[in-house]
Amino acid sequence: MTPSLAPRRVILPVIYGIALLIAWEALAHSGAVSRLVLAGPLEIVVAGVRNWSELGFNAGVTLAQALIGAAIGNVAGLLVAICFVHWGFFRRAVFPLAILCEAIPVVAILPVLILWLGNGMAPKIFVAAFLSFFPMLVNAYRGLSNVDEEVRELLYSYSATASQMLWKVRMPAAVPFMFTALKLSACSSMIASLVAEWLASERGLGFLVVYYGQSYRVADIWSAAILSCLISLGLYGITAACERRALSRSSP
Repeated sequence: MTPSLAPRRVILPVIYGIALLIAWEALAHSGAVSRLVLAGPLEIVVAGVRNWSELGFNAGVTLAQALIGAAIGNVAGLLVAICFVHWGFFRRAVFPLAILCEAIPVVAILPVLILWLGNGMAPKIFVAAFLSFFPMLVNAYRGLSNVDEEVRELLYSYSATASQMLWKVRMPAAVPFMFTALKLSACSSMIASLVAEWLASERGLGFLVVYYGQSYRVADIWSAAILSCLISLGLYGITAACERRALSRSSP
């Protein structure tokens, strides 16, 4: 990055952000939008500070569900992708079923999951894992298959085992693809946890949004929603930073 571009990449987003907040505050107090729909940024900040302990506890619940679900879904997706690479018959049998499951609207089956798994963390974790599984499966399989034919033949000529091929060649080639799935999962797992909490929960940010909405606490609703957005952005940023570090180490 050149010295002239570095300040611009920082200053311009700050200017745009300040302008957006000013316009938002003006719109909230202009009367053009009902106060039952939109709260101003200052009101939202005050509400967030007032409810910080409540928001913090419930954010921890939502984040824990999202992280556990994302971990389960991504690990399962990677393991199935490895099986796809090694056993073609398994891929041909299972991949159509995976596509079919991905097409299922999660919101439609959430009530059934709640009946099966109860009203605790289990259905939220399951949904987060479900939404994380398919992106990792597809991206990991693409990466594991993204091996030059000449490299593969060379290693086999040296009697390389399937395990050596996996860890020495396939996994390094799949790292960029897997990080793509992880970045998608960072956001989708939070969304999954929130949506599940809306339907049936006694804890979590999704529960707070419904709870605040029942008493028309608009600023409180926005504070919970914005906090969930900030958590998702934080997870995405951490994953992207890990990706840059991993790729910089693997580059020659």
